[in-house]
Amino acid sequence: MAQIDILKPIKMFGYCFILMGSVVLFMHFLLLQSNDYTIEFKCFVLIISGFHFLAGAGVILKKNWGFHVLKFYLYCLYLALPVGTYIAIKTFKYIEQHKIENYFK
Repeated sequence: MAQIDILKPIKMFGYCFILMGSVVLFMHFLLLQSNDYTIEFKCFVLIISGFHFLAGAGVILKKNWGFHVLKFYLYCLYLALPVGTYIAIKTFKYIEQHKIENYFK
């Protein structure tokens, strides 16, 4: 009998974080030739890309700090009306319902 992986949706968030970081980094290198691309924006893009890589790694490796970064990201996602709010609400309900915090070291 197949066993259901309760952490699969949370791990998918981690993979999505890494994918978002990769896309942002790829776009960064594509836009390096643009004159409108200021140094401040370059730093911002690299910091955001690094944050996504770090958050994704923490969630996939089931680290305690990764769980807290995920929760912080979901709280920020509340402000992305209406789709982000819906995703954050559903994810918080899933985390609470399945006691996901217990799976993180």
